Amino acid sequence: MRSTLTGLLLAHAATGAPLRLDAADLASQPEAVRERQFRWLMHGGLGPLLHHALRAQPEGVPAHWREELLAAELTARVRQSALVQSAAELIDTCAGLGVELTLLKGISVSEQLWPAPHLRPMSDIDVLLPRHLLDQVESALTAPDGGHERMEFPVRPGLHHDAPLRHCRHGTVVELHKALFPEDSPFSVGRLFAPQEVLARTVASSFQGRGVRRLPPALQLPYIAAAWFNDLTELKVDPSFLPSAFDAVFLLRHHGATLEWDALRGWLEDDDGMVRGCLAALLSWLPRFGVAPAPAAFMAWLAGSQRVVGPLQRRLIHWMLDRHLVGARPWTLPLPPPVPGRYSPRYQWRKRVASA
Repeated sequence: MRSTLTGLLLAHAATGAPLRLDAADLASQPEAVRERQFRWLMHGGLGPLLHHALRAQPEGVPAHWREELLAAELTARVRQSALVQSAAELIDTCAGLGVELTLLKGISVSEQLWPAPHLRPMSDIDVLLPRHLLDQVESALTAPDGGHERMEFPVRPGLHHDAPLRHCRHGTVVELHKALFPEDSPFSVGRLFAPQEVLARTVASSFQGRGVRRLPPALQLPYIAAAWFNDLTELKVDPSFLPSAFDAVFLLRHHGATLEWDALRGWLEDDDGMVRGCLAALLSWLPRFGVAPAPAAFMAWLAGSQRVVGPLQRRLIHWMLDRHLVGARPWTLPLPPPVPGRYSPRYQWRKRVASA
């Protein structure tokens, strides 16, 4: 799939190799196909990353692409500035309360992994807090001098975060998480993503000179895989799911050689198979873009220790990712897209019968 624009950008992210629009496979495609792929990346918020990747050969970029990419780059810088200011204020508020927060998702990985923070699209700021302190932080943020207001949101029992908060001045949105997934999610089974276990495994870090905590790479990787496939399960194939694939690529590029694979295996031991299935599907797919493979022993254990993604399911998932997500084709088939667990009889029986 390196013949697609998204595939070339993934390969660039994985290896740092120059992205060339005159690559034979891409250049030979009809203009309408290249334009569709460009629109897909733009809708996925990856215009700034594409602009960054093409900066060394601006003369090879179509004129109307150059204008849109530059506009996306400048817009992303402005948006990132507002997000950084909001996050800094949030961290200061928590520090004043003696509360240590953990950065999640885009606001964390954009600084940790991406070439520049503004290149990673994000719609809000996600943080994890100890459950018993969440109300205290929310009250401080929504107080008259707290600068935030609650948004309308259908909160239901067992949800992993409360109503989002909007910054009155910056217009940015904050989600205060008490867990990584809802209580009824298959990803909440076992200890891997149990809130207290996650908080105990976070590592000290900093954000704009302020003390924060983040997920270590060995925990960040399964979280990316699980959250990514969870979104694909609920919302089908959409270009907005591309940034998470790049999160995984950048993580493995920077930390794959030093990632604590043995520790990750130990953490995954009591998972019911869903997280391991998602991780197996992701890690077996990424090397086609130049990502260094995970250790063979870890992959062999992963394949043999779960029944959610077998060889046939894996091929179907990879076909869906290649043809639709990377190939810039919305999912229009009558059946839902293949994702871990969807076509596993064992998992479906447990989901629909055993848990009834």
